[in-house]
Amino acid sequence: MRILDTKVLKGIVCGLLVVAIFSIACAGAGDGNIAVPAIDKVQPKVGASVESSSIYAGDYFPEFEKIRVDPAYKYLELEPGDNDNFTVIVENKDNKTINLKPEPLITPYTENFMNESWISISPSQKALKPGEKQEFQVKVDIPEGADLGNYAVLIAFTEKVPEGDVAGYYPNFPGTMQLNVQVWVRPSVQIFTPYVNDLVEAGENYTYEIKLRNTGDKDIAISPELTEAGGIIYAEDVASSSSTGMPQQAFGDDAIQVEAPEEIKAGQTAIVKLTLAVPADAKGSYNGNLDLNIDDPGIREYEELVSLSFRILPVPEEPYENTFEAETDGPITLEIKAYQYGYGLYTTGGNRDLTPSFNVSLTDPSGNEVTPTLVHTKYSGSINIVDDAYSQPPYPVPYISSRIAGSMETNNQGSYQGGTTTFVETYSAPGAAGKWTLSIFPENTESFEYTVTIGTAEE
Repeated sequence: MRILDTKVLKGIVCGLLVVAIFSIACAGAGDGNIAVPAIDKVQPKVGASVESSSIYAGDYFPEFEKIRVDPAYKYLELEPGDNDNFTVIVENKDNKTINLKPEPLITPYTENFMNESWISISPSQKALKPGEKQEFQVKVDIPEGADLGNYAVLIAFTEKVPEGDVAGYYPNFPGTMQLNVQVWVRPSVQIFTPYVNDLVEAGENYTYEIKLRNTGDKDIAISPELTEAGGIIYAEDVASSSSTGMPQQAFGDDAIQVEAPEEIKAGQTAIVKLTLAVPADAKGSYNGNLDLNIDDPGIREYEELVSLSFRILPVPEEPYENTFEAETDGPITLEIKAYQYGYGLYTTGGNRDLTPSFNVSLTDPSGNEVTPTLVHTKYSGSINIVDDAYSQPPYPVPYISSRIAGSMETNNQGSYQGGTTTFVETYSAPGAAGKWTLSIFPENTESFEYTVTIGTAEE
């Protein structure tokens, strides 16, 4: 088969990619699933943005299907000055001899561009007979002073592979393997507070502490500052949006004061203190970042961001009311359930008790107010046992990378960390047939559920 002209192939591939991406978007809209890329340990493959049989490289290069490369993907973590090597097995599945001449192909789809001299492959060439396998030793040498970051490259085992940028369009281009190298240095600073998330009240003040530890032998400078960040948009945020359609923050950065030392002493722990003064008229939520600006080459820019999320507790002016019909005179049992979603896991000082409570009343069919009796209260919660060295949030945070977590010092002791707590209050009242009115005034809760049982309640 004649190899297609590179420019023609690019046009074909781009067109197919558009169709494939549109198809995937439509399929995703149907099931609501969203795939979130993992960080560091599972790196995106070179050019591997779409995988579809309709654009598989074998459709245009069937002769390459006769070459099997194992592994098809390799990921390495190396520090400047380090090296590593691995074995690649290439098998000839054709009925004729194939001439192999492995070489790296630098593609444009990478954070940093690797110098080809960093990779050496032995043997440098091989005539592979039908059914024969050959082991290739690949050595990667990272020079001192190499820029930190991710490097991606294709290693092609035949000379017929087209330009690297064309081959990079395909998830697994035949006759090649994909190599990702993360060049990094071990971070000295541990960030013990990856985010601050709290439910706050208008007109109140709160304090938060972000704990940092310098495990190195040199003092490290820091210069924390507030920066913008996206976040979840709530109903009242949309209602208060500006003419541009963007949600407005509940308050400005001037409501948050940052106090921090200029540096973290070697072997010591430092505290960055945040003081939040919530304006009396604040509504909605605030989402931002605290950029710690740590002068540590082992920490990349996005890894030194502490996410800030503050939700203003909505306080209704009137109780919630609803009616229900009782067909018998049986007793009435009312169950009210509320949840507390782990606010303040990484906060200290000044925060009030967020235990939900309810003021409940009933109006019977004759119009008389009935105060139900609180029978019992039930609490339940989910508890995680976490490493003292690096507490984990209840959801994935992108800047908690595996290489950062792997460098954390630990004393192998754990601590208990609470997640969601469920509060259930059960009330009873004498019943009567007819139409009743239920009134509930909640405190310290964003949502609640209720169940009304007419007659003897099941235990």
